Amino acid sequence: MNNKISIFNYCLPLGVSEVFFLSSFYLSILDVSLFALALPFSALFLLISVYLFLRTNKAAKALLNQEERRREIHAFYHQSFGIFAIIFAALLFASLAYIPLMENGGHFYLLYCLPMALCCLIPVVASYKGMKQNKLEIDRNATTKI
Repeated sequence: MNNKISIFNYCLPLGVSEVFFLSSFYLSILDVSLFALALPFSALFLLISVYLFLRTNKAAKALLNQEERRREIHAFYHQSFGIFAIIFAALLFASLAYIPLMENGGHFYLLYCLPMALCCLIPVVASYKGMKQNKLEIDRNATTKI
């Protein structure tokens, strides 16, 4: 397993997923029925990205006792939390925004966005727990002085 703890371990499939997702919106706006074909590919790459995050998370947990890597691990969790929280919010907003447009393909977005938003909660929760476990010394000193 790769010893490098970085967001770049899962960013490529996440970017490809977002390209498919945004292209499906573009095709939907153009009223082309092919937009429904882009959504499964977006879901596939998002699931691959979540899997790669979980694999990197497992590698980060194995390195918990290494003080010299604590900053790198904390940065990984902090960045991952932000990325997946934004994607969660965007997917949840898209699924709610398409409810009134059910006859114009909104059911595809509702069936895609809601489960994928819930899938993005897994890395959000894991990142939040990882940030709490890997607090930096600056954070620890600030909380003990208060």
